[in-house]
Amino acid sequence: MIKKIPFSRPCFSNKDLDEINLKIREILKSGWLTSGPFVRQLEERFAEFIGVDYAVALNSCTAALHSILLALEIGNGDEVIVPTNTFVATANVVLYVSARPVLADSDPETFNISLKDIENKISKKTKAIIVVHLGGNPCDMDEIHAIAEAYDLMVIEDCAHAHGAKYRGRNCGTFGSAAAFSFYPNKLMTTGEGGLVTANDRELTDKIRIIRNHGRAAFGPSEIVDLGFNYRMPEINAAVGLSQLEHLNKWLENRNLIAKFYDEELSRIDWLTPQKVNRENFSSYYAYIVKLEDNARIKRDEAMLKLKENGVETSILYHPIHLQPLYLKLFRFNRGILPVAERLGEKTIALPIYNDMSIEDARYVIKMIKQLSGEL
Repeated sequence: MIKKIPFSRPCFSNKDLDEINLKIREILKSGWLTSGPFVRQLEERFAEFIGVDYAVALNSCTAALHSILLALEIGNGDEVIVPTNTFVATANVVLYVSARPVLADSDPETFNISLKDIENKISKKTKAIIVVHLGGNPCDMDEIHAIAEAYDLMVIEDCAHAHGAKYRGRNCGTFGSAAAFSFYPNKLMTTGEGGLVTANDRELTDKIRIIRNHGRAAFGPSEIVDLGFNYRMPEINAAVGLSQLEHLNKWLENRNLIAKFYDEELSRIDWLTPQKVNRENFSSYYAYIVKLEDNARIKRDEAMLKLKENGVETSILYHPIHLQPLYLKLFRFNRGILPVAERLGEKTIALPIYNDMSIEDARYVIKMIKQLSGEL
């Protein structure tokens, strides 16, 4: 019997739905539909959860990253080092501020940005490094900060996958000048659409509050003090996020339980290698990523198709940014310049993992993987 296992899905209990509906009713009756008390509560509680002084809610993680770059005054003539193995928004925001994204290769084991290639890509124009904790797997922040300090660079964390992830016991989102989180529907917690900046710099977050509100320092007919955007988060989205945040620790625990099960089972399958998470770190496991080795008897895309035929949804997390048509047109990159990331783009699969996934669901996924290699 075929069992349907989604790649990911948001998680709402009936109790959650009832409580969210009450909050939505309260919001609609109040007449204050955006940037009100629910947004402030989400900012305060998320800042407390991560362990920072300030948080600013916006309508997407892209808006959060863009606002960070604007607030840090990165612009024309500057270069920002970005991993090529990430969602394209991480590089696009650099273009938004008229700077140049300089794409770096991946580490073959952690799949995160290559520390060696960061240093290779630094020039006199380099202003910052954006690091992405891919799949929720923390980057080596000690080494990245050492590089940044040596070359007087800023560090920005793209924490779209990293809610609750920890590098050596410290939460991701607390290491750089600022960090951006995503609340898109497939993330660890969702607001439908939404994002958030975390930082310990009051001046920086005050700038971002102005940027998200069309450049106004207050609501109503107040003066425009800067070039801003309509990046505000609606109250209803924040109400959803507050409900989700209450469960985040429980969901992180379950994702790690599923990941541990996958690790144990896949250790007996020699043609698949999971993303390496260093022992001193704690991954949020937004995604559980595996790489097909050269001895695999099946190609990646064929494996994904056969798994789908048996009810198991998987995903290619990312194709490298430098091979995307837009970036080929803008910068005329050549295939082969970032070989590790290119191989990951061809050989990796993200397996199903979601907040309320059961061990039985994970066991079915492993069973279908074993069928691919004729082990059953």
